[in-house]
Amino acid sequence: MKRFPPRRILVAADLSAPSLSALDAAKALTRRWGAVLEIVYVQHPPMVAAWVGPDSIPVSVPPVTEEPKRKIEEKLRKAAAGLPPERLKLRTVHGWPPAALLELARPERADLMVMGTHGYAGLDRLLTGSVAEAVIRRAQIPVLVVPERRSIETFARVLAPWNGRPYATRALRWARELSHSLRAGLDVLHIVEPGSAAPGELDRRLATVLGAGPDWTLRARKGEARARIIAEANSGRYELVILSAHRRPFAADFVFGSTVERLLRHSQVPVLAVPSGRMRPRLVRRLVSRAGARLY
Repeated sequence: MKRFPPRRILVAADLSAPSLSALDAAKALTRRWGAVLEIVYVQHPPMVAAWVGPDSIPVSVPPVTEEPKRKIEEKLRKAAAGLPPERLKLRTVHGWPPAALLELARPERADLMVMGTHGYAGLDRLLTGSVAEAVIRRAQIPVLVVPERRSIETFARVLAPWNGRPYATRALRWARELSHSLRAGLDVLHIVEPGSAAPGELDRRLATVLGAGPDWTLRARKGEARARIIAEANSGRYELVILSAHRRPFAADFVFGSTVERLLRHSQVPVLAVPSGRMRPRLVRRLVSRAGARLY
């Protein structure tokens, strides 16, 4: 289990509406946990959509703003007003946004990253890609993705899909800690498949992870797992979904996206993606080096 509650929170912000929603969410969590908030602004050269390999998706970058860097930083500081100066930092990085953010999304630098998303789906997403998806695929820390115009000031219930596998259990531990911190109820969603354990056995297994208490509930449902998770997330009962960023190698995930990637495309509520296991730092470093990311 990584450090909880997070003491160092990163938020990617560029004054776009989605990133300002993410900044509002990061400010709320910073206040709640007494954390230090670091706002990351990425300056980048013009780029076009490109397919960058079988383990990626087309990613396009918005056109470079003509607004001077200093003015943007001033506006970001104003948007973060209300936090004590000693708990607020502003960092500018140069380079390809996913690579530059991945360089920062490491345990020695931060405990949690917050990002916004436009919520594109279908052809729009195929053509424009998603920086958020590119980041959660390789981030070594949990990443909270906040839909545009979505507030996270209050939470009542958290949804945590769980299939019993180790990577899902790691995410479930994060869900337990976060729901306790937010004083929210936790619903564990288990999709019943042929050969699944009986409900009593599932309850016993969950009790070893979550403890025996009234603050969590098992919801066993039938159906296609990804469709069911999206339907539950958008049912209106939840303010947050927490699940693993696990991605199956050499499978249809490369073409259609992992469960968390599909959820990001359709979820109306924030999604927290927890790394599925140990990342490969050398691979992240290569991405950063090839993209020419520089930290300032």
